[in-house]
Amino acid sequence: MTQFELRNEGGPNAAAHADLEARIVVLEIVSMTALALALDTSDNADADHAKSVAGLILDTVRQRCSELGMEEPARQSAQSYADELLSTALVSLYPTDQ
Repeated sequence: MTQFELRNEGGPNAAAHADLEARIVVLEIVSMTALALALDTSDNADADHAKSVAGLILDTVRQRCSELGMEEPARQSAQSYADELLSTALVSLYPTDQ
């Protein structure tokens, strides 16, 4: 993995925060692109398959949080964020699906 040099503007904490924020933005874009591909945006897409993929992702987030021994507030935050991303993707990809 490539190491990135932290900027010194505003001190070490500000530089670390800015770099972390930038990396999160990139990861969100990459994950949303991968999510769209996994949920299939083609004309003959299967909404049930997309919902199964979404459920698998949510289950995996819960399992990984448990494996890492995350505290409850961090678990809730991770699960809420995953649910938000998936819900938004499903609603925007399949708006007429009931």
